[in-house]
This record gives sequence, C-alpha cells and structure tokens, in this order.
Amino acid sequence: MMSEELLLRRIKLTASHQPTGKTRHYLGAAAEEMRTPAELKIVHYVEDPGFYLLYCDSHGIEMTDTFHESIEKAQAQAEWEFGVREDEWEIIS
Repeated sequence: MMSEELLLRRIKLTASHQPTGKTRHYLGAAAEEMRTPAELKIVHYVEDPGFYLLYCDSHGIEMTDTFHESIEKAQAQAEWEFGVREDEWEIIS
C-alpha cells in the first residue's frame, strides 16, 4: 500500500511542449505506445525517499510515472522529454 501522496508541482502541457522523441513510454502487455500526456505532476509519497513524475491524461488520471531522486531531477526529465522549463511549473507545496 502506498503512503500519502503529496503533490509538489504540476503543469498542463501546451502546444509549446511537444515530445522531443528522446523517450517513449509503453502501456500494457501489448506494449502500446502511450499517447502524449496532457499534464505532468511531481509527487512525493510519505515514507518514500524519492519523487515521481506522473504523466497524466486530460482528466488528470495517471498513465505512467518515472522515479527520481529529487524534484530537480524530475523537472529535468520533463524538460528533456517535453521542453518544460523550470519556471513554468505551478508550485503546489
């Protein structure tokens, strides 16, 4: 069971945040390529040492995630994949 989720950062992706093609994510046993997310969130779970970059659909539902050792590394992943600049994130807490 996962512990409490703390939302730290989020951004709605716009036309200026096109996938760079440097990373691909696949879903399910059929290895279907995941569609471009509508929103990214960075969360931390209480009692978990890391941070997760959540790739969410237009309803805010998580499609997949990646694990990172710091908020900065999660933000760097978003920049590498979608060109999201550090100053574009909405800071939640």
